[in-house]
Amino acid sequence: MTFTLEPAASYAQQLNYLIMKATLDVANEWFFYDGAHNGAHALELNMSNTWLYENMVAISGDQKLFAYFEGQWTRPMDIINGFRMIHFGGKYPLLFAKAFFSYLDYLFVNRGCQAFNWMVALQNVYALDQYERFIKNYCGHKVGVRHYAQKSYTGKISDINLYEITAREYYEWKERLFTKRH
Repeated sequence: MTFTLEPAASYAQQLNYLIMKATLDVANEWFFYDGAHNGAHALELNMSNTWLYENMVAISGDQKLFAYFEGQWTRPMDIINGFRMIHFGGKYPLLFAKAFFSYLDYLFVNRGCQAFNWMVALQNVYALDQYERFIKNYCGHKVGVRHYAQKSYTGKISDINLYEITAREYYEWKERLFTKRH
């Protein structure tokens, strides 16, 4: 099956519905690190400003929106310093991984990203495990731990791991990948 990455603004209404629906699933409690989803108005403001935000959705070949990627720029340094992603419904797991790699390609290759920073709550065991495997198998590194740094929408407080991928790390990984294939 195929997918495309699309600007999220074109899907604002559907995306807002899916995010609000995701709040009903406790598995997503750490996605809303600011306490809760703040609605379509804020989404639309962020999605239409590519100087400060990079909001993309992944659309499957059968036209289903299955993932959302939200990056916040620090300009003019070209650093993504805030990142969230959500995989809606758990469908298309392989496409989800491919879409994330395409999002990284878009940021580093097309948009000139110099560093990509993100965090994950230590209580978000599933995501923590995925990110640890990602940096071990692909690229990036753990920066450190920040204490009492995130509150879930259910009110839990957690320490977080901070992660980063620099442009140098990303391109070195891509070069190793290319060399391995040829």
